[in-house]
Amino acid sequence: MNQNPTTITSRTLCLLVLIAAIGCLQSIMANAPGQWSNTTAVTTLNGRLYSIETNGALYQTDLATGKWIQIGKAEFGNTRYLFADGQNLYTIETDGSLYRINAATGAWGRLGQAGEWQNTIGAVAIGAQLYSLEAGGALYRTDLASGKWVQLGKPEFSNTAFLFADDQNLYTIEKDGKLYRVSPADGSWSRVGDSEWNDTIVGAFLKGRLYTVERDGSLYETNSATGMWKQIGKRDFAKTDYMFATGDSLYTIESGNLYRVNPITGAWRAVGA
Repeated sequence: MNQNPTTITSRTLCLLVLIAAIGCLQSIMANAPGQWSNTTAVTTLNGRLYSIETNGALYQTDLATGKWIQIGKAEFGNTRYLFADGQNLYTIETDGSLYRINAATGAWGRLGQAGEWQNTIGAVAIGAQLYSLEAGGALYRTDLASGKWVQLGKPEFSNTAFLFADDQNLYTIEKDGKLYRVSPADGSWSRVGDSEWNDTIVGAFLKGRLYTVERDGSLYETNSATGMWKQIGKRDFAKTDYMFATGDSLYTIESGNLYRVNPITGAWRAVGA
């Protein structure tokens, strides 16, 4: 059957208009306020933000533009912890099981035995090794290739409030506000500086510096070698829910909004604005 060329042209035009409208809508949605209101876990991999929402969806966000896409199916509603090595994403689920996730497709598979990380209260990765703290105070190192784990040192971390890592060491802030450096080789630890971080609500490492936000909204930069700290910028960060770092910038999620923060001045701007 022969088709009218005018009809084909009209249909093509309608299709192009529809594609343009969808692209415009996606752009608006990517930069709309509150896009991360339902976020429950975040990590970064290769300069991109990966986040999990309350409905179990996994998203990848371009931190230059704020545009996001969903990765795979909404299968991550039971995730407690989300982290990454240099290639893959990983989760620890509410049942204590550890999973490796393909960051491109969302496909996932379990590592180790089911439920082995059930008592985990904190987890960070250095390279291809996961370091996790248990409720009883034990520190474990897990090989992310095999899922095999080993305990490091004595169970001395039952009072840990925060666990961080740079490229070489672990750091903890204890419930009494003291900062400690912890060896990832044997779990030995030593206090860093004489200051206290009693009011810390979030923190992240960037280029050897620990950045923390206090309850009054202050942002602090701490020299991880000496423990010396200084305030950065104004008290603008009291509503921060998440803080992370990649490249040369800090990022925060506050009331569902994503911001890029200059670590030198404390100046901030909505991502994608």
